[in-house]
Amino acid sequence: MHSKLLLCLLLGIVLVTRTPAVAHAQERAEHIRYRPSARVRVIPGLVFARYGTRTLRLDLYLPAERAGLVPGVVAIRGGGWAVSDRAEFAHVAAALAERGVAAASVEYRTADAAPFPAAIQDVKAAVRWIRANAAAYGIDPETIGTLGGSSGALMALLAGVTSGDPTFEGSGGHPDVPSHVQAVVAMAAPTDPRRLDASGRRTVGRFLRAMPSTYPERWARAAPITHIDAGDPPVLLLHSQADEAVLPEQSIRFARRYREVGARADLVLLPDAPHAFWNYAPWFAQSMDRAAAFFLHVARSN
Repeated sequence: MHSKLLLCLLLGIVLVTRTPAVAHAQERAEHIRYRPSARVRVIPGLVFARYGTRTLRLDLYLPAERAGLVPGVVAIRGGGWAVSDRAEFAHVAAALAERGVAAASVEYRTADAAPFPAAIQDVKAAVRWIRANAAAYGIDPETIGTLGGSSGALMALLAGVTSGDPTFEGSGGHPDVPSHVQAVVAMAAPTDPRRLDASGRRTVGRFLRAMPSTYPERWARAAPITHIDAGDPPVLLLHSQADEAVLPEQSIRFARRYREVGARADLVLLPDAPHAFWNYAPWFAQSMDRAAAFFLHVARSN
Protein backbone atom coordinates (compact mmCIF):
# COMPACT_ATOMS: atom_id res chain seq x y z
CA MET A 1 0.00 0.00 0.00
CA HIS A 2 2.81 2.40 0.89
CA SER A 3 4.60 1.76 -2.43
CA LYS A 4 1.37 2.32 -4.36
CA LEU A 5 0.75 5.61 -2.56
CA LEU A 6 4.34 6.71 -3.21
CA LEU A 7 3.98 5.95 -6.94
CA CYS A 8 0.79 8.03 -7.10
CA LEU A 9 2.50 10.94 -5.38
CA LEU A 10 5.47 10.77 -7.73
CA LEU A 11 3.22 10.78 -10.81
CA GLY A 12 0.95 13.53 -9.48
CA ILE A 13 -2.12 11.29 -9.65
CA VAL A 14 -5.30 11.98 -7.73
CA LEU A 15 -6.41 8.55 -6.56
CA VAL A 16 -10.05 8.59 -5.46
CA THR A 17 -10.64 6.21 -2.56
CA ARG A 18 -13.33 3.60 -2.96
CA THR A 19 -16.24 3.74 -0.56
CA PRO A 20 -19.08 1.25 0.03
CA ALA A 21 -21.50 3.76 -1.49
CA VAL A 22 -19.47 3.92 -4.70
CA ALA A 23 -19.29 0.13 -4.95
CA HIS A 24 -23.05 -0.14 -4.43
CA ALA A 25 -23.72 2.52 -7.07
CA GLN A 26 -21.63 0.57 -9.56
CA GLU A 27 -23.62 -2.59 -8.92
CA ARG A 28 -26.85 -0.70 -9.58
CA ALA A 29 -25.29 0.85 -12.72
CA GLU A 30 -27.60 3.85 -12.77
CA HIS A 31 -27.45 5.24 -16.30
CA ILE A 32 -27.63 9.02 -16.59
CA ARG A 33 -30.23 10.48 -18.94
CA TYR A 34 -30.53 14.03 -20.15
CA ARG A 35 -33.15 16.09 -18.36
CA PRO A 36 -34.01 19.70 -19.27
CA SER A 37 -32.93 22.18 -16.63
CA ALA A 38 -34.17 25.66 -15.82
CA ARG A 39 -30.52 26.59 -15.31
CA VAL A 40 -29.65 25.82 -18.93
CA ARG A 41 -30.63 27.52 -22.16
CA VAL A 42 -30.47 25.18 -25.17
CA ILE A 43 -30.09 26.33 -28.77
CA PRO A 44 -30.33 23.23 -30.97
CA GLY A 45 -29.33 22.48 -34.54
CA LEU A 46 -26.81 25.22 -35.26
CA VAL A 47 -24.78 24.60 -38.43
CA PHE A 48 -21.06 24.91 -37.69
CA ALA A 49 -19.41 23.29 -40.72
CA ARG A 50 -20.16 22.70 -44.40
CA TYR A 51 -18.47 20.30 -46.79
CA GLY A 52 -20.18 20.64 -50.16
CA THR A 53 -23.76 19.51 -49.57
CA ARG A 54 -22.92 18.03 -46.16
CA THR A 55 -23.64 20.14 -43.09
CA LEU A 56 -22.65 19.44 -39.50
CA ARG A 57 -24.67 20.73 -36.57
CA LEU A 58 -24.21 21.34 -32.87
CA ASP A 59 -26.54 21.86 -29.93
CA LEU A 60 -25.43 24.72 -27.73
CA TYR A 61 -26.01 24.55 -23.96
CA LEU A 62 -25.59 27.88 -22.16
CA PRO A 63 -25.78 28.80 -18.48
CA ALA A 64 -29.16 30.51 -18.07
CA GLU A 65 -27.65 33.05 -15.69
CA ARG A 66 -24.11 34.38 -15.91
CA ALA A 67 -22.35 37.46 -14.61
CA GLY A 68 -19.89 37.77 -17.48
CA LEU A 69 -18.21 35.82 -20.26
CA VAL A 70 -18.00 32.07 -19.72
CA PRO A 71 -15.64 29.41 -21.11
CA GLY A 72 -16.79 27.54 -24.20
CA VAL A 73 -16.28 23.82 -24.72
CA VAL A 74 -16.70 21.48 -27.69
CA ALA A 75 -18.14 18.24 -26.23
CA ILE A 76 -17.41 15.11 -28.28
CA ARG A 77 -19.15 11.82 -27.64
CA GLY A 78 -17.42 8.50 -28.20
CA GLY A 79 -18.66 5.46 -30.04
CA GLY A 80 -15.65 4.16 -31.92
CA TRP A 81 -16.06 6.75 -34.70
CA ALA A 82 -19.12 4.79 -35.87
CA VAL A 83 -21.81 7.13 -34.52
CA SER A 84 -21.96 10.87 -33.90
CA ASP A 85 -25.45 11.47 -32.52
CA ARG A 86 -24.95 14.74 -30.65
CA ALA A 87 -28.08 14.10 -28.55
CA GLU A 88 -26.29 11.24 -26.81
CA PHE A 89 -23.92 13.72 -25.17
CA ALA A 90 -26.67 16.11 -24.10
CA HIS A 91 -26.39 15.09 -20.44
CA VAL A 92 -22.70 16.01 -20.44
CA ALA A 93 -23.13 19.34 -22.22
CA ALA A 94 -26.08 20.31 -20.01
CA ALA A 95 -24.16 19.40 -16.86
CA LEU A 96 -21.28 21.66 -17.89
CA ALA A 97 -23.72 24.51 -18.57
CA GLU A 98 -25.30 24.03 -15.13
CA ARG A 99 -21.83 24.51 -13.71
CA GLY A 100 -21.11 27.72 -15.59
CA VAL A 101 -19.50 26.48 -18.83
CA ALA A 102 -21.04 26.88 -22.29
CA ALA A 103 -20.91 23.53 -24.08
CA ALA A 104 -21.56 22.57 -27.69
CA SER A 105 -22.48 18.93 -28.26
CA VAL A 106 -21.29 18.31 -31.81
CA GLU A 107 -21.69 15.81 -34.56
CA TYR A 108 -18.75 14.79 -36.74
CA ARG A 109 -18.06 12.72 -39.81
CA THR A 110 -17.82 9.06 -38.87
CA ALA A 111 -15.21 6.57 -40.06
CA ASP A 112 -17.56 5.38 -42.81
CA ALA A 113 -18.31 8.91 -44.02
CA ALA A 114 -14.81 10.33 -44.34
CA PRO A 115 -11.25 9.14 -43.64
CA PHE A 116 -8.96 10.34 -40.87
CA PRO A 117 -8.31 13.15 -40.01
CA ALA A 118 -11.81 14.34 -41.04
CA ALA A 119 -13.33 13.89 -37.57
CA ILE A 120 -10.60 15.96 -35.93
CA GLN A 121 -11.04 18.61 -38.61
CA ASP A 122 -14.71 18.72 -37.63
CA VAL A 123 -13.78 19.34 -34.00
CA LYS A 124 -11.51 22.18 -35.05
CA ALA A 125 -14.28 23.60 -37.23
CA ALA A 126 -16.52 23.61 -34.14
CA VAL A 127 -13.84 25.43 -32.15
CA ARG A 128 -13.56 28.05 -34.89
CA TRP A 129 -17.36 28.43 -35.01
CA ILE A 130 -17.58 28.98 -31.25
CA ARG A 131 -14.78 31.53 -31.35
CA ALA A 132 -16.32 33.34 -34.34
CA ASN A 133 -19.73 33.49 -32.63
CA ALA A 134 -18.56 33.92 -29.05
CA ALA A 135 -19.86 37.46 -28.63
CA ALA A 136 -23.41 36.46 -29.58
CA TYR A 137 -23.59 33.84 -26.83
CA GLY A 138 -21.58 35.40 -24.00
CA ILE A 139 -18.59 33.08 -24.48
CA ASP A 140 -15.00 34.10 -23.84
CA PRO A 141 -13.19 33.63 -27.19
CA GLU A 142 -9.89 33.32 -25.32
CA THR A 143 -11.07 30.38 -23.21
CA ILE A 144 -12.30 27.60 -25.44
CA GLY A 145 -11.67 23.95 -24.73
CA THR A 146 -12.51 20.45 -25.83
CA LEU A 147 -13.93 17.54 -23.86
CA GLY A 148 -14.50 13.97 -24.97
CA GLY A 149 -15.00 10.41 -23.83
CA SER A 150 -13.16 7.37 -25.21
CA SER A 151 -12.76 7.86 -28.99
CA GLY A 152 -14.13 11.37 -28.43
CA ALA A 153 -11.31 11.93 -25.94
CA LEU A 154 -8.73 11.05 -28.58
CA MET A 155 -10.29 13.72 -30.81
CA ALA A 156 -10.39 16.23 -27.97
CA LEU A 157 -6.71 15.67 -27.28
CA LEU A 158 -5.67 15.77 -30.93
CA ALA A 159 -7.51 19.06 -31.34
CA GLY A 160 -5.50 20.37 -28.39
CA VAL A 161 -2.02 19.14 -29.30
CA THR A 162 -1.98 19.80 -33.06
CA SER A 163 -2.22 23.58 -33.03
CA GLY A 164 -0.59 24.99 -36.14
CA ASP A 165 -0.69 21.73 -38.11
CA PRO A 166 -2.61 22.55 -41.31
CA THR A 167 -3.46 18.91 -42.08
CA PHE A 168 -5.81 18.84 -39.10
CA GLU A 169 -7.59 22.12 -39.93
CA GLY A 170 -9.89 21.10 -42.77
CA SER A 171 -12.21 23.35 -44.76
CA GLY A 172 -15.39 23.29 -42.70
CA GLY A 173 -15.66 27.04 -42.29
CA HIS A 174 -14.23 30.22 -40.69
CA PRO A 175 -10.74 29.64 -42.11
CA ASP A 176 -9.41 32.91 -40.72
CA VAL A 177 -10.42 32.12 -37.12
CA PRO A 178 -7.85 30.36 -34.89
CA SER A 179 -8.66 26.79 -33.84
CA HIS A 180 -6.27 26.52 -30.89
CA VAL A 181 -7.80 25.64 -27.52
CA GLN A 182 -6.91 26.67 -23.99
CA ALA A 183 -7.84 23.45 -22.14
CA VAL A 184 -8.71 19.80 -22.74
CA VAL A 185 -10.61 17.27 -20.62
CA ALA A 186 -10.09 13.69 -21.81
CA MET A 187 -12.07 10.83 -20.25
CA ALA A 188 -10.81 7.27 -20.82
CA ALA A 189 -8.63 8.51 -23.65
CA PRO A 190 -6.74 6.14 -25.97
CA THR A 191 -3.71 8.41 -26.06
CA ASP A 192 -1.68 5.88 -28.06
CA PRO A 193 -3.91 3.62 -30.19
CA ARG A 194 -0.90 1.50 -31.08
CA ARG A 195 -0.92 0.14 -27.52
CA LEU A 196 -4.58 -0.95 -27.51
CA ASP A 197 -5.58 -4.62 -27.52
CA ALA A 198 -6.54 -6.41 -30.74
CA SER A 199 -10.19 -5.38 -30.52
CA GLY A 200 -9.30 -1.75 -29.91
CA ARG A 201 -6.81 -1.74 -32.79
CA ARG A 202 -9.48 -3.09 -35.13
CA THR A 203 -11.79 -0.23 -34.15
CA VAL A 204 -9.06 2.33 -34.72
CA GLY A 205 -8.13 0.57 -37.96
CA ARG A 206 -11.60 1.25 -39.33
CA PHE A 207 -11.20 4.91 -38.36
CA LEU A 208 -7.77 5.18 -39.98
CA ARG A 209 -8.60 2.80 -42.84
CA ALA A 210 -5.27 1.14 -42.17
CA MET A 211 -3.61 -1.16 -39.67
CA PRO A 212 -0.37 -0.26 -37.87
CA SER A 213 1.65 -2.88 -39.71
CA THR A 214 0.86 -1.36 -43.11
CA TYR A 215 0.67 2.38 -42.33
CA PRO A 216 2.62 2.96 -39.09
CA GLU A 217 3.07 6.67 -39.82
CA ARG A 218 -0.72 7.18 -39.99
CA TRP A 219 -1.16 5.44 -36.64
CA ALA A 220 1.58 7.61 -35.15
CA ARG A 221 -0.17 10.78 -36.38
CA ALA A 222 -3.43 9.58 -34.82
CA ALA A 223 -1.77 9.12 -31.42
CA PRO A 224 -2.04 12.27 -29.27
CA ILE A 225 1.05 11.22 -27.33
CA THR A 226 3.24 11.71 -30.43
CA HIS A 227 2.28 15.39 -30.80
CA ILE A 228 3.13 16.63 -27.31
CA ASP A 229 5.22 19.76 -26.88
CA ALA A 230 5.75 22.39 -24.20
CA GLY A 231 3.26 24.84 -25.67
CA ASP A 232 0.27 22.50 -25.43
CA PRO A 233 -2.78 23.54 -23.36
CA PRO A 234 -3.49 22.28 -19.83
CA VAL A 235 -5.08 18.84 -19.82
CA LEU A 236 -7.26 17.01 -17.30
CA LEU A 237 -7.27 13.24 -17.76
CA LEU A 238 -9.98 11.16 -16.06
CA HIS A 239 -9.68 7.38 -16.25
CA SER A 240 -11.04 4.33 -14.48
CA GLN A 241 -8.50 2.11 -12.78
CA ALA A 242 -10.71 -0.83 -13.74
CA ASP A 243 -10.96 0.10 -17.44
CA GLU A 244 -10.29 -2.97 -19.59
CA ALA A 245 -11.31 -1.40 -22.91
CA VAL A 246 -8.72 1.40 -22.68
CA LEU A 247 -6.19 0.62 -19.99
CA PRO A 248 -5.46 3.42 -17.49
CA GLU A 249 -1.78 3.28 -18.42
CA GLN A 250 -2.79 5.20 -21.56
CA SER A 251 -3.59 8.28 -19.46
CA ILE A 252 -0.73 7.66 -17.03
CA ARG A 253 1.87 7.57 -19.79
CA PHE A 254 0.39 10.62 -21.48
CA ALA A 255 0.43 12.64 -18.25
CA ARG A 256 4.02 11.65 -17.56
CA ARG A 257 5.17 12.65 -21.04
CA TYR A 258 3.18 15.92 -20.89
CA ARG A 259 4.89 16.91 -17.67
CA GLU A 260 8.30 15.93 -18.97
CA VAL A 261 8.09 18.66 -21.62
CA GLY A 262 6.82 21.21 -19.10
CA ALA A 263 3.11 21.21 -19.96
CA ARG A 264 0.36 20.83 -17.35
CA ALA A 265 -1.45 17.51 -17.02
CA ASP A 266 -3.79 16.69 -14.14
CA LEU A 267 -4.63 13.00 -13.77
CA VAL A 268 -7.49 11.49 -11.78
CA LEU A 269 -7.87 7.72 -11.53
CA LEU A 270 -11.30 6.47 -10.51
CA PRO A 271 -11.56 3.08 -8.79
CA ASP A 272 -14.10 0.43 -9.80
CA ALA A 273 -15.71 2.62 -12.48
CA PRO A 274 -16.89 1.39 -15.90
CA HIS A 275 -15.10 2.45 -19.08
CA ALA A 276 -17.75 5.06 -19.96
CA PHE A 277 -18.06 6.27 -16.36
CA TRP A 278 -19.43 9.66 -17.48
CA ASN A 279 -22.69 7.89 -18.35
CA TYR A 280 -23.27 6.46 -14.87
CA ALA A 281 -23.85 7.56 -11.28
CA PRO A 282 -22.01 8.45 -9.14
CA TRP A 283 -19.08 9.06 -11.49
CA PHE A 284 -21.05 11.36 -13.79
CA ALA A 285 -21.55 14.14 -11.25
CA GLN A 286 -18.01 13.80 -9.92
CA SER A 287 -16.56 13.99 -13.42
CA MET A 288 -18.65 16.99 -14.43
CA ASP A 289 -17.69 18.80 -11.22
CA ARG A 290 -14.02 18.20 -11.97
CA ALA A 291 -14.29 19.10 -15.66
CA ALA A 292 -16.20 22.35 -15.09
CA ALA A 293 -13.87 23.38 -12.26
CA PHE A 294 -10.90 22.74 -14.54
CA PHE A 295 -12.27 24.89 -17.37
CA LEU A 296 -13.26 27.67 -14.98
CA HIS A 297 -9.82 27.60 -13.33
CA VAL A 298 -8.13 27.91 -16.74
CA ALA A 299 -10.47 30.81 -17.57
CA ARG A 300 -9.50 32.64 -14.35
CA SER A 301 -5.82 32.02 -15.09
CA ASN A 302 -5.92 33.51 -18.60
